Formats: sequence, C-alpha cells, structure tokens
Amino acid sequence: MSDFLRTELEKAQQCLLETYELAASYGDNEEKDTSKYLLLMEQICQIRDNCIRNDRALEMAIAEHTIDSFQITFQREIKGPGKKFQAKRTREYKAFADRLDEISNSVNTSKEAPSTSKDGASNEMEMQVQVNLNDPLTKRRMVDPVKNTICGHTYEKSSIQDAIQINPMLRCPVAGCGNNQYITTAHLKPDKALKLHLQRLIDADENGDNDD
Repeated sequence: MSDFLRTELEKAQQCLLETYELAASYGDNEEKDTSKYLLLMEQICQIRDNCIRNDRALEMAIAEHTIDSFQITFQREIKGPGKKFQAKRTREYKAFADRLDEISNSVNTSKEAPSTSKDGASNEMEMQVQVNLNDPLTKRRMVDPVKNTICGHTYEKSSIQDAIQINPMLRCPVAGCGNNQYITTAHLKPDKALKLHLQRLIDADENGDNDD
C-alpha cells in the first residue's frame, strides 16, 4: 500500500474520531450513535485490506511473461483461498472502538460531574477529567494538545516531539494502549476540540480569580 493511501486512510480515521467527539459533546442522540462511526471504520479497514491483497497479488503476477498469464495469476491471488476478512478483529478497529468509548465516557463524566463553586468548594469535576487533560509524559495539564491518529490518545505537542527525538522507536506512552506502532510526527494532528476545552478552563479559572 502506498504511503499516500496509508496517510489518507489515517486522516479519514482521525476525521471520524474528531466528528464523534464534537457529536458526543453537542449533537443529538442520532449523531451520537456509535454504530455509524464503527461501520465507517469497518469500511476503512476493508479498503486497507483490499490494498494489501492487491499489492501481494501484483507481486506474484509481475513475474509472469505474458499478459494472459499475468491476469490469470493476479485474479487467482485476489480470489485465492483464505479466511474471510473480518474488520472487527483487526487491531485498528479495536483501537478505534476503544477510543469511541473513551470519548463517550469522558463527555458523560463531564456532564454528570457537579460544577465547581466560586469559592472552589468542589474539585470533583477537575479530578475526573484529569487523566484526559494531562500529558501522559509530563503529567502536567496540556496547552497545545496533539492526537495520535493511530490510537486516538493525546499528548502535549512539545513533550511528545522531544520524546520522539530522544527515542525514534517510541510507542504510545499511555498505559494499556494496544497500538504497537512507533510514533512519528506524521501520526500527530492538532486536537482542536480539546485545545478549545482547555482554553475555556483557563478562562474560567481567570474569571474566578477576578471574582475573588
């Protein structure tokens, strides 16, 4: 599979996650229905598998010396025996489904948590979303978050870039992440929704200080 197509599929996957994140926060029940996003992810996985099959078939057929034998070999390899592809069993699909659950739980927790009073009597909401707001490397609240398009986890931009420079074979630092791919800068995309949320928290803190 070409690097271009691989990148485009990763972009499509990231777009689905960002769309669901907005829908989970502001959409109606129909827009929050995860089955639609999972179905689209199945299609992305199927496209990826088809491309891999085509590449393998082409490798076998290219050794043939005539057009007819090339076509026969190519079609045989494409339709050859093998287990039917099941997108739901792929690592990418499972990581995507886990990320949807993560987003949904985070949004629901935020909505159910009690609001912080002006005198700072309750910090329960802050504690409940701390894991999502803090960079997994520095453990500090993020300012410029970027999202890993492979597994959906988020990091502070500067800290993850520094970590990649130090260790080019770095995998996702979030505990329990099933993504075994090494992180590259191409995998990192700005998390605009989270950045907006973080800015709102900063504004709320500043307004609270002004009220005091």
